[in-house]
Amino acid sequence: MTKTIPSLLFILFLCITQVQAGWYECYTYKGSISKYPITLSIQVRDGFFGEKDKKDFNLIGVYKYDAYNTPIRLEGKLNRQTKKVVLYEVNDQKQRITFEFEFSEKMSTGAWKNLSTQKTFPLHLNYVSKLIELTPESAIVNNEVLQTNSLENYYFIGIYSKKPGEDRVHMDKLKIINKKDNTLFQVIDFSSVETQTGNIKTIVYDNVEVYNPHKKEFLVWNDIGRMGGYLTVAFNPKTQKFKLDPEPQIDGPE
Repeated sequence: MTKTIPSLLFILFLCITQVQAGWYECYTYKGSISKYPITLSIQVRDGFFGEKDKKDFNLIGVYKYDAYNTPIRLEGKLNRQTKKVVLYEVNDQKQRITFEFEFSEKMSTGAWKNLSTQKTFPLHLNYVSKLIELTPESAIVNNEVLQTNSLENYYFIGIYSKKPGEDRVHMDKLKIINKKDNTLFQVIDFSSVETQTGNIKTIVYDNVEVYNPHKKEFLVWNDIGRMGGYLTVAFNPKTQKFKLDPEPQIDGPE
């Protein structure tokens, strides 16, 4: 009997983690670093970082240069009193670039800085949208969220929605976009999937994961089973299109 207690506690912990993973508070901006257009999104997530040197970190984000369209991970902190945001570009687990600006749901200006060369550029951001699901009475329709993972020639944008009274947002569709020219290549529709998609990972930008970049195969996390699972999407060389397997696979115990 005593051997089952740790297992039960572990399952309980995972269940609690999954429930909390649905608490998304995200803000998306379009703007520029100097003359270079960018898209930037941040998620407020208190308690996500466990490292001692990041005890005051509460932001996870992603951004891309719109001319290149390869998403880059960000992490940092928002001072809720002063509204100051400091973000660090994470590359090989090293902080190389900083973004500093004032948090706003309108327009914001700040600075981009290369920590190695100390070179700075002006940063301009225009608020586009927010994704906050802790308000059950609110509705969210077609909210676009850039995903961190991408393929060599394509990047992903999740289309999130929530009806009034629903507790959690979910990904209705996934846009697959050409990196070269920003044109829409394909839309994956999840309406035929019975369980909700795209709301399992604690960080909203991590709900798409590439597991075979050579074959252009990736998964999208899905709310099936007790711990969640995933849908698989694979590129078909004959049709030159991506195909969704609408049957989600359970990740862990049923």
